Amino acid sequence: NSTSEKLLVEYNDSILKIFQQYYTELWNQEGISFDSMKKYNILYSVWQHSIIIPHYSIDNKLIGIRTRNLGDWEIEFFGKYAPLKIGNIFYSHPLGQNLYGLNHNLNAIKRKRKIMLVESEKSVMQTDTMFDDDNFTVALCGSNLTDFQKNIILSLGVREVIIGLDKQYESLDSEECKKWANHIKEKIIDKLSAYVTVSVLWDTSNLLGYKDSPTDKGKEVLLELMNNKIYVPTNE
Repeated sequence: NSTSEKLLVEYNDSILKIFQQYYTELWNQEGISFDSMKKYNILYSVWQHSIIIPHYSIDNKLIGIRTRNLGDWEIEFFGKYAPLKIGNIFYSHPLGQNLYGLNHNLNAIKRKRKIMLVESEKSVMQTDTMFDDDNFTVALCGSNLTDFQKNIILSLGVREVIIGLDKQYESLDSEECKKWANHIKEKIIDKLSAYVTVSVLWDTSNLLGYKDSPTDKGKEVLLELMNNKIYVPTNE
């Protein structure tokens, strides 16, 4: 694994000055307050028609910039999310070498001694809007836990890791659901269960739509999912 690991590079954050402090109504409707967008330094690129999402390390260094494309043409060609490209520079970073939101939520995580892992930056900002200084959520920016991320988590002194990935199944008795449960077990749970208590947010009551994040349907739904989280037996 170590041979392929690119190290994080710190980018000069003056690049961010070329973007607008404009917050999209789209995200506001999806449960992210303008305050949360400001806190996470979300910006807007008029000429690229995209939301700018800076990524910071645990000690607030700018280590990458992702864009959320809004135009149909851009999404068609580059996908919804892509690293920012200005001239011939890609502001990309190995997503698996960081936990998005940790720079803001470190104190809450240490105080509560627990951390919730979600897939996307948006979920971290949705929970910021819900819980502000009590937010203990970070994003993997994917659905696999890397060894690097595991080591960061274990260094924080947490007792419980809550897994809150997107709902990648339509019904609980489907093959798709089994596959997704196996994926979470192999890629995340097995890496952590020897060290900390692991629980999983699993939508048994159909509170979420297909591919929704546990944070997508608002605070009440998230709290209900958290109240009914499933504890995973440890691998002795």
